[in-house]
Amino acid sequence: MDGEFITADGEAFELVAADGYERAGLELLEVDDAIVDEIVSGDGVVRFKGGPDDVAVVCTKSKTYQVKRVETSNQLLIVGPPLRGEEEEEGEDAEEDGGETEAAGKKRATVRAEMNSHLDLTEIAPKLDRLREMMASAAYGGEDEMETGEGDDDDGGGGGGGFDFEELDERVQASETQIMACLNDELAAIEIGGKWRGVKPEYRLHALSMLAVSASGNGWPRNALPETDVVDAMVGDGFIPEMARNTLHAFASPNEDGVTWAMDEEKVSRALVERVLRDGTGLKQWRLTDVMDKWRAKMSENGLGDVEIKEEYLAGMALIERSDRSDEAFVRTLVATDLSREPELRFKSLWEVKPRWTLAELEPYLKGQERPGENIEKQLLKYCRVTQGTPRVYSKR
Repeated sequence: MDGEFITADGEAFELVAADGYERAGLELLEVDDAIVDEIVSGDGVVRFKGGPDDVAVVCTKSKTYQVKRVETSNQLLIVGPPLRGEEEEEGEDAEEDGGETEAAGKKRATVRAEMNSHLDLTEIAPKLDRLREMMASAAYGGEDEMETGEGDDDDGGGGGGGFDFEELDERVQASETQIMACLNDELAAIEIGGKWRGVKPEYRLHALSMLAVSASGNGWPRNALPETDVVDAMVGDGFIPEMARNTLHAFASPNEDGVTWAMDEEKVSRALVERVLRDGTGLKQWRLTDVMDKWRAKMSENGLGDVEIKEEYLAGMALIERSDRSDEAFVRTLVATDLSREPELRFKSLWEVKPRWTLAELEPYLKGQERPGENIEKQLLKYCRVTQGTPRVYSKR
């Protein structure tokens, strides 16, 4: 069989060089058992991903790996048995040598390539910034936009009309599983006609408002929204079915009955207070009481006035600063999703906002930032100096 070469321990064999072996374009990829299991349990495919200006990564079905070249001072030879067509040449060579190789009972191994390095893999966090940019560039804002062709791209790169998954998978340095998780869980992206797009924030809030109005008008409890009826009602209000389902999935969770959804009041509240906070960005002295009042008004505007708003929902959206000399509290807008996903850059941005933080203040901005081999505790040790006290204070290292 081509490529099969088995020797016993201590068995000697004759080593010969194939023509042009020193120019063979082969790479050795070292993988541990965990990566082998990942490959076998997936689709068996390992892909190098990256554009001309990217540092290449390797992706399996569900994970992403950094690629590092490891040099060695030893000579590495890739050897194998003769391939079809070479066996006759081997026999002729043996005759010319007077049958010495055959008499010695040695097998012949052919050098196929020579190298002085191999590629090593280390699991890393997926590189999803490009995916976020692509979804923002193709953000959907309503059916009228689709009918008029507004926002469509003519550069052949998807653009305003969206991107099929194959193009996303080709351009984004992350595994298929990680790309889908980002599209569905983080971005709540929408798939229309096989094309993936983001959703414009203002249009998403408009759809949420219509969902709330439909629920109220039809007497549907918010903890048991019937999906089929919700979609039909929103389509009647001018939304495409995909947007109706997207809104339900973005702001509600499925119930065990498989047909109804429960609205997530925290998600709804955070979406609306983010709009309030962004409208007030730049206000250095914004009283917490004023923010809460505007927040309640925004909830009422969108048919959700009976939903209880909670100060704790501001975590990761704004900093609340209280003075020891006053009961009054002030709010500073700082939305976690605006910060870099790279730990070093994220901490740098946080230190620029203020030099000292408590752990309770930091945690909302570190949520979901765990990386392979570097959990939040390790990041705190790496990037922070800790001052003991009650509470502990974290500052730039």
